[in-house]
Amino acid sequence: MTLSILHRAVALLMLCFAEMTPVHAADGGQAILHLLDYVAAEYPQWVKNGAVLNESEYAEQVEFSENARTLIAKLDANPERDRLVQQAQALAAAVRDKQDGAPVTSLANSLKTALIGAYKLEVSPRKIPDPAIAPALYASRCASCHGADGRGDGPAAAALDPKPSNFRDAARQGRRSVYSLYSTITLGVDGTAMAAHADLSDEQRWALAFKVSNLLFEPTLAEAGSKYWTQGKGRDAFRSLADAVLATPADTTARHGEAGTAVLAYLRANPSAIQAAATPLDYAIRTLGDSLIAYREGDGKGAYELAVSAYLEGFELVEGSLEGLEHGLKARVEEKMIGFRNTIKTGGPAAVLEAQHRDLVSVLADAKSRLASGEVSPQAQFVSSLVIILREGLEAILVLAGMAAFLKRTGREGGLRYLHGGWIAALVLGVITWWVATAIIEVSGAQREVTEGVTALIASAMLLYVGFWLHSRVSGQRWNAFIKSQVTGAIGKGTLWGLTAISFLAVYREVFETVLFYQALIAQGGALPVLAGFGIGCLLLVALAVLIIRYSAKLPLGVFFGVSSVLLAVMAVIFAGQGVAALQAAGRLPADPIDGPTFPLLGIYPNAQGLTLQLVLVVFIVVAYFYTTKPPKPA
Repeated sequence: MTLSILHRAVALLMLCFAEMTPVHAADGGQAILHLLDYVAAEYPQWVKNGAVLNESEYAEQVEFSENARTLIAKLDANPERDRLVQQAQALAAAVRDKQDGAPVTSLANSLKTALIGAYKLEVSPRKIPDPAIAPALYASRCASCHGADGRGDGPAAAALDPKPSNFRDAARQGRRSVYSLYSTITLGVDGTAMAAHADLSDEQRWALAFKVSNLLFEPTLAEAGSKYWTQGKGRDAFRSLADAVLATPADTTARHGEAGTAVLAYLRANPSAIQAAATPLDYAIRTLGDSLIAYREGDGKGAYELAVSAYLEGFELVEGSLEGLEHGLKARVEEKMIGFRNTIKTGGPAAVLEAQHRDLVSVLADAKSRLASGEVSPQAQFVSSLVIILREGLEAILVLAGMAAFLKRTGREGGLRYLHGGWIAALVLGVITWWVATAIIEVSGAQREVTEGVTALIASAMLLYVGFWLHSRVSGQRWNAFIKSQVTGAIGKGTLWGLTAISFLAVYREVFETVLFYQALIAQGGALPVLAGFGIGCLLLVALAVLIIRYSAKLPLGVFFGVSSVLLAVMAVIFAGQGVAALQAAGRLPADPIDGPTFPLLGIYPNAQGLTLQLVLVVFIVVAYFYTTKPPKPA
């Protein structure tokens, strides 16, 4: 096409502006991608075997490649920027030297991929577009020029120069991605009748892009792709929606053969299929990107909620698996996610949040690679499963064993049925809650964490009460008074129901989340090593409970009550820390990080809120200890 005077003026202004002002990736990155997409798709038509077939079109390709180079050089500082500039220079040189189309297209696509990775540019829909809205949009916006079947022969086409694109042209459309089409629909093409459709919503433009991209393929190809996808073929090539959005048919065929192209046709027609196959970390990365976009747009509340969701609905579901493989990486992700949320919460500069986002996405990508490398290892699954049940069940078994030992030592075995009823009810209700949340209604990760946090804090309060009650019986006079009061009857109903409540709370707060951990772990491989780790972990917990109950019988009653009261006080402090951490993860409480180690089993998390509450409880316990050990006043 011949560049219009207006088009050249705009290009010159862009170039001058780039020389004077740094270009922010969030603003200029999409424009650069648009230029690179255009070069990749158009250049091979106008240069063949070193000969220029159309001088004006070739001049445009030279200009576009030079503009891309200049704009990349002015992007925000980034460790990859120099390498990107070198790639852009190589592309511009290849265009000037009139190299063949295939190498130039490859250079442009490689540069595009590198740019997206370096600056974490958003190149896929924020949500899956509804394919049902595309036909009406195409009929009203595209058919008059491109034709009802996309062959470029619509009623208005005869009067247009250059002619509208033929979406069934395998040579040209084979070099175009869904993102390339979306970009053209959004920005238009200067010097042609292809106008920008910025008045359409983002979802509408994506829906149009997916429909147009699939006009190249026959329906039978997508049907074949569906069968391949069901069989698991193509999943390595299209791990995320962005992979499908950026893929071109020509490159896919070269890399993955006809089967890969068939899968691409299926995914373009059914983008929700790849969304369903996405991993929790894919969700976390995508949602963090949405959070950053919302923050740039001034929606701090929405950005914070999305950041919380990225953790609860994404990373948290695989943190158990990751901890079994590399604990340090898990800790780094959690630390960076807290920092990201705190910047949003405090209204920090967007540039700071963008830098945190880049770091966070990078470490999440490392976590994804680490998990992928461990997916096929039954040993890793077994260890992860064992660690999860021991970690989640240890605190509960300590509480339950302590309560059971108390009932046996005081000769009130009849109260054991209340204790057992509590934890059995917690298991049953926990599984029912999980089933309802996954099959009937949607329960968010925030709701799960709030449930765990609130039950942990209630359990902490009840453990403190029972612990002090036990401690008050340590002295001989108080113990004798207690025995006399219990000689003729069982423990009061209120006390028994209190034990039931403690038993229930100690178990229920862990069940829902533990089931989700195991669900995600089984999804990464076979169920057998997971079940083996779970079974052995349960046996170890039962053995621990038996040892506690058996050896506590050998302790003098006063010592037993003293040890039990200390254990319950410690558990109360642990539960308090874990309860605060759960509410912080749900975004219900602020989290101000401080330097220090993390010990989840002890409820110790390096933030001011949780540690302050635990310190207050420790002081309260010490003061109360000395108060309750004072000799009773004579009657």
